[in-house]
Amino acid sequence: MGALEDFTDAVKKTETMQGLLKSLENEPAKLLGTICREYEATSKAVPDHHLDLTGYFCEAMIRALVSANLITSERADRYSLYSYKPTEEGLRHYRAMLNERRV
Repeated sequence: MGALEDFTDAVKKTETMQGLLKSLENEPAKLLGTICREYEATSKAVPDHHLDLTGYFCEAMIRALVSANLITSERADRYSLYSYKPTEEGLRHYRAMLNERRV
């Protein structure tokens, strides 16, 4: 198994990533239901601003990396809320993938 596969296995085992994968299965059905309900009520196409399209994915990736102990989250200075730093394990995965030219 290569470095990228080792890395993805570590991340996939986190509760955050499991929730994300489940969300990827369920969210399209919820969105379709929302669109269909409004369409049936109005007989018009549903504009995007009527839909909750705010994403969970960016936050989820950060949470998965923190949960897998590949990065740490710290309170940041006045320019951001948090800053992130790789752990030794995170650096190990990064370097292994870099050696394989996978990042």
